[in-house]
Amino acid sequence: MDKRQRAGAGLSRRHFLYGGAILGGGLLASPALARQICRLTEGDILGPYYRFGAPFLAKLAGPEEPGELLVVSGTVLSADCRTPIANALVEVWQANSSGLYDTQTPGNFTDKGNFHLRGMLYTDAQGRYRIETVMPGRYPVPPNLPGLERYGGITRPAHIHFRVMESLHVPVTLQLYFQGDPYIAEDPWASAHPDSAIALQADGGGRSGVFDIVLARGI
Repeated sequence: MDKRQRAGAGLSRRHFLYGGAILGGGLLASPALARQICRLTEGDILGPYYRFGAPFLAKLAGPEEPGELLVVSGTVLSADCRTPIANALVEVWQANSSGLYDTQTPGNFTDKGNFHLRGMLYTDAQGRYRIETVMPGRYPVPPNLPGLERYGGITRPAHIHFRVMESLHVPVTLQLYFQGDPYIAEDPWASAHPDSAIALQADGGGRSGVFDIVLARGI
């Protein structure tokens, strides 16, 4: 056997052993294998309706809030897609079921004590978060919005805004979308971030979905 044949045999053996280790470890049915191609969560635009100083709460909508109940949960992970990040700050905000943000109510933008469908929370020791809210409504991009004039009139798909940060990782601002929304294809932001669209399932009178967020290491 010449040098090239020996090298090829060694390579084939390594592939065989690697495949055997995966099969023997049962990884074919595990989430770890699905994350073999580890991807960071991509950032999205902040949008014009962000407000600083939202209260610390995970239940954004009370029982009197119109709309379909929605629960979103997940894990904030480090860049290896395996290591959970405890105490990451997760900030969320959204439109109500009619597609209106609280900043669209006269005077609300400057009223720091009057936040609606906005909140912040820290992930737990396992990097997990959970929010209770209502399904956000769709709305058209307002005309003549500075920097977004060319998108005026486009109907935005339902979405929830997230900002996630932790001291050892690079912060990310993103929007969470929902699979099957017919307005995703025409939306320049949603269509560019297919990994940020999750499936929803019926859950106790409402719907629920899981969204994991992967942050890049900052150092």
